[in-house]
Amino acid sequence: MNCTLLLGMLCWIQHELLKIIPQLSSGWLDNTHLLINQLRPISSVSMLRIAFRIIGPLLPRFANAHSLFLKTLELLLSMMVDVFGRNANPTPVEASDITDLIDFLHHVVHYEGQGGPVQPSSKPRSDVLALCGRVIENMRSDVQHLLSHLKPDISCSIYAATNPKHPQNQS
Repeated sequence: MNCTLLLGMLCWIQHELLKIIPQLSSGWLDNTHLLINQLRPISSVSMLRIAFRIIGPLLPRFANAHSLFLKTLELLLSMMVDVFGRNANPTPVEASDITDLIDFLHHVVHYEGQGGPVQPSSKPRSDVLALCGRVIENMRSDVQHLLSHLKPDISCSIYAATNPKHPQNQS
């Protein structure tokens, strides 16, 4: 059995368990995070995609559990820094190769801000934007550009500029 098939099966099992377990226990989530952390440092886009497939589907389920959402989002973003960080090993990977992952992050941040399905009036929470902004600063400039709307800086993020709860830090 190859590694990809094994990880795919683990992902399927995890998703099936999510369907039958009404409430995630903290220990179970910690074990999932531990499994993902064992893959680190992530050194390729393919491993980043596997990690997103395993843990990404948890994010919408945590829309009403803010601390779990933040913890999981931070893990995913830090794995992106492993691959696309300023200090990461230079790779020939273009940021445009992960636009689907970036679109997912944009969508899930809005989903959590709304507490459910994204509406035209959905706004991300200011602490989520602050977390994203801190992590994005450690990424290459081409990836930063694609994630700029998730920063708390009102000069580059329409989300921050229209969020009345966000402190308006102008530089």
